[in-house]
Amino acid sequence: MRHVTVRLSLEAPQFHPFVGELLADPVVSVQRVHRADLLDDGTLVVLAEGNGDRERFESIVGAADPVRECSLSGERTWYAYLSIDPTEFARTLMQTRRSSDVFVKWPISIVDQKTVEVTYVGHDSGFREKLAELPEAIDVEIVRTGTSYPDAAQLLEKLTERQREIFTVAVEQGYYADPRRATHQELADELDCSAANVGEHLRKIEATVFRELRALDGTPDLDRDDAASSVSDL
Repeated sequence: MRHVTVRLSLEAPQFHPFVGELLADPVVSVQRVHRADLLDDGTLVVLAEGNGDRERFESIVGAADPVRECSLSGERTWYAYLSIDPTEFARTLMQTRRSSDVFVKWPISIVDQKTVEVTYVGHDSGFREKLAELPEAIDVEIVRTGTSYPDAAQLLEKLTERQREIFTVAVEQGYYADPRRATHQELADELDCSAANVGEHLRKIEATVFRELRALDGTPDLDRDDAASSVSDL
């Protein structure tokens, strides 16, 4: 697999006016977004890292109509969990991220009031499609490219929520131990489904993981000039 790190520039209010206010505030520093997900009910949940005046952060977020929930932990460096009603722009961007075979390597770094730095991981053929799907309002600058060796979190990104649940139970119950300590039926009893269903999910999980590992062999290099040419051709 490959990684491509890009800088995405856009006006913060396209996400929400309070985001622009936060990034422009002189006593609050939001540095990274560790996770952002669009839930099935349409809510956007975000885990962000920052420092500076925590009370000022809470004041700005608390006055923002679209924020349903805000929970903070930590003092000097703090983490904020936000539940937000997204704008149409933010919803479109998140849905585009979901549909792509190229995925985000977290965290996303906040560069300045208009710019974030994002690393995408995937196969060469997917990057052109991914960048083409980004809204036209976003300016894209390629920063660097290279080979990416997936860690466990990146591999699990390729699995569905149900597959991750089954995989976790399989590992915990010793299905992948040597010697094996759990059968499909025992996993099925734990997961409240059929043994056949467990077997089907495990085959799909293994196919996905091994396909991603196999892709590491023989992947051609994509240097910055080649990547920039690909973007200019979109």
